[in-house]
Order: sequence, then structure tokens, then C-alpha cells
Amino acid sequence: MADLKELTDEIEAVEKMISEQREKNMRKKLKKKKLKEHPYKYILCIDFEATCFDIPTHKKRKIQEIIEFPAVLINLETGEIEAEFHRYVRPVEIPILSDYCKNLTGITQELVDGANILSEVMEEFRVWVKQTIKDKDLIMPKTRKSNLDGNCCLMTWTNWDFLIQLRNECNRKQIKKPSIFNQWMDLKEIFLEKTLYKDSFSFGEALANQGIEFIGRPHSGIDDARNCAFLAYKLYKEGTHFRITKDMNHYSNFNRPF
Repeated sequence: MADLKELTDEIEAVEKMISEQREKNMRKKLKKKKLKEHPYKYILCIDFEATCFDIPTHKKRKIQEIIEFPAVLINLETGEIEAEFHRYVRPVEIPILSDYCKNLTGITQELVDGANILSEVMEEFRVWVKQTIKDKDLIMPKTRKSNLDGNCCLMTWTNWDFLIQLRNECNRKQIKKPSIFNQWMDLKEIFLEKTLYKDSFSFGEALANQGIEFIGRPHSGIDDARNCAFLAYKLYKEGTHFRITKDMNHYSNFNRPF
């Protein structure tokens, strides 16, 4: 028993040392950054839901397809959600939803059967974004030489939505992806920089850490996007520095016009 206690104490000591060193490195990294006041007044939060499976066939991950495409535009000054885009998407590679997927997301087979395919929804989104930008006089990143940062940017929780799911699916289906999806803010990374929270944590844990109660149904794309917007607003009011965390364009390339 004594040996076990000594081993446990040693493990705890090593974990504490790693945690302290990580925090020290993070603070040093943030101190080196010359942070200017960010220009963003609006954030467009997106959270895709995709087909998913409890036990992949042949122990191999199945292809995932987007089945819910929500976008929520929040005014960072007021905290008001001023516009929303919400569509369900019909999968075509594996058109029948698994029971696991339906139970997790609340999306029924009837909802996706009556929806448009991804290429059509992407076009609907492009038209919606173009009109919304015009109506609210917004500027997306890398669309004007006179204002490279813009005053509005896409935001997700982790890089999965754009870097993995959207890019892979568009490549497979040969869909032309609007270039505004080349830059975004990963709110999880921004949250981690601000709070120096533990390495592994969920969206729900981040909300709880900030005293925000989740509104709606977890794994509903539109509800996840709205709660992402609420978290972004709270961090903004606390003085968190917002920045583009991922840019898939070469620094000299501009986004294509809408």
C-alpha cells in the first residue's frame, strides 16, 4: 500500500509540474504577442451536424456528410443575434441516417429527405451572406485591400467544421466552396488562451466555466451555433482578444468576391 501511495504521489507531482509548465509557456507566448484592438463588431457562428455512426462498419470510419447547416450572426456590441441561416441537408453518399445519428442530433429521416443537397444549400448560404453583408455594411476578411481584417468573421468551436468536414466533403463532391470559409476563428483556441483551461474540455464545460447555461438541445446545429455566439459575446465583453486563428489562403491571396 505504501508503494502504491508513493507512486500516486509521484504521478500527481508530475502532472502538477506539467500543468504549471504549460501555463508558464502559454503566458510567455501571450506576452510576446503584440495584441492590437481587434476590429470585429460582428461574428458569424457556424456549427455543422453531420452523419455519424455508433460502430463504424469493418472497424473503419464511415464517410460523414453535413446534414444541418446553421449560421448565427451576433452583434458583439449588443449581444443580439441579428440574423440566422438554417437549412437541413440531404446526404447522398449514405442517405439513410443511423439510429445513433437521429438520437444524437434530433434530426429525422424525413427532415433530410425533404432537404436540398449540399451544393444547393451552399448556394443558398452564399446568397444569404452576400445580402446580409450588404444590409449591415459588413466586411469579411481579405475582401478589401483597404481593410484586410474586415469587421466580421466566421467562428466555430474547434477547426473540425471547416478544416475537416466542409473541405473534405466539398473535395469529394467537387463543390465550389465560398472562399470566406478560408478564414475563421476557433473559439476553443481563443477560450484556452484567455482562461488557460485544462487541455481537454468540451463545449459544455467551457459554457459552465463562464457561468452560461446551454439553451436548447446539445448537438442541434442551430442551438450549438447560438450558444457559441453567447459564449463569444461574454468573452468579448470581458476584453478577450479575438483573432483569426486559421487562414487557408496564402498571405498574398484575396478571397473571391461573392
